[in-house]
Amino acid sequence: MSREMATRRRRPAQPVPGQQATPGPWRSLLTWVTSGRIVGLLLFVAATAGLGYVFTNARFSVQQIKVEGYQALDAETIVGLAGIRGHSIWFVDQQGALARLKENAYIASASLTIAFPDQATIQIIERRPEVRWQAGGIQYLVDASGKVLDAAQEPAENDVLVIIDTSHAQLSPNEHLDLDAIQLAQVLALRLPIELGFTPAQIGWDYGLGVYVRTTIGQTIVFGPSEELERKLAILTLLLNEQTEFTYLDLRPATPFYQYRPEMLQAPATSEPEP
Repeated sequence: MSREMATRRRRPAQPVPGQQATPGPWRSLLTWVTSGRIVGLLLFVAATAGLGYVFTNARFSVQQIKVEGYQALDAETIVGLAGIRGHSIWFVDQQGALARLKENAYIASASLTIAFPDQATIQIIERRPEVRWQAGGIQYLVDASGKVLDAAQEPAENDVLVIIDTSHAQLSPNEHLDLDAIQLAQVLALRLPIELGFTPAQIGWDYGLGVYVRTTIGQTIVFGPSEELERKLAILTLLLNEQTEFTYLDLRPATPFYQYRPEMLQAPATSEPEP
């Protein structure tokens, strides 16, 4: 036997093209199982189904809403302003809800917390009315910053300061009024009875005059803005002590202006009927 023939015998037989052996279906399945691919596929399918359930099931939408910190407003009004009931807890637009809440003049600040599976907590801090501002015959509740909260629904109590506005026909919630005028009116309501011995029958505000007061006999005393308040009070005290007669007194100029028209005066109100 020649060397060439021996070499040919040792070579493995080459498969004919197109006739290579392929594994059967069971062998392929076994390979998938042993390699962990099918387990990964099953886990992926299960996770996808679980996420779909969690994100779309109504069980995970906001249903229970707790409201804290309210007094002037009622809870249902606050819930309605937030507009989150029925929304998926995963997709609640918290910034949008807070913005809607703060559009209400009573709400100074608000926070929103979402909890699993269907709960939400709204916490608010309300503005408090400090004075009443009367315009167009309607009294409006106004907070310490000068913001209009709402029209008053009940008559003012005796200890509530009402500022009469002769310039505005009407006001709307969230409008800002002259803060200096409000603070000056509050100061005058406190200091005039104590330091000068008389209680104003009315404290008002006018666009051109600023703050003014009216006495029980019909005198008008114009203070304007709060600048130089001590000087204005000193002049008024002097005139009252000297019993200077006037019906109109403007304390704004350095040299105050006053006039006396007795026909403008009226007798002070008394509890006894006139004879």
